[in-house]
Amino acid sequence: MTATGWFYLIVVIAAGLGIGIGVVLPAFGQAHAASRALEAIARQPDESTMISRNLYIGLAMIESQALYVLIVALILLFANPLASRVQEAAASSGPALWFLVGSAVVAVMSITIGTMASSLGQGRVTGAALESIAEQPAARDSLSTTLFISLALLESLALYALIVALILLFANPLVDQVLQR
Repeated sequence: MTATGWFYLIVVIAAGLGIGIGVVLPAFGQAHAASRALEAIARQPDESTMISRNLYIGLAMIESQALYVLIVALILLFANPLASRVQEAAASSGPALWFLVGSAVVAVMSITIGTMASSLGQGRVTGAALESIAEQPAARDSLSTTLFISLALLESLALYALIVALILLFANPLVDQVLQR
């Protein structure tokens, strides 16, 4: 197999594994939050509107984490900025091609791992807030505020991983240095 073939094969495998693994914990987070919402509504039916509203916001925040992984996977498959450098890397001696492969693989790993714990945390926080609203309906406004702030802070952690993944793909400062050797 040619060097270019290896690059594309590894990138396709990384993108597929990234999205396959990258949706697992968001799914667990969403299932956890939804199951806690159902329990909360069963205990406190009068609060179903508030519980449902907060649930939907939590689910949307968790879903965005899986979306970040999907975006990186789609970039690698359809608009891979490293692909334009593969021929140059293959022509040079040394590890240049493997550096490009590594940049793509680490971009997928950073976004996949970086969103997994954050999305699971968002599911746990959402579920706990919904249960708390069912237990203390009078505190629903302060619980909702705390939930939204917590979701935003957890989201920022995933955004850091997205930023690093995009830098590795689009603005990796080391690509030119490796290709010039």
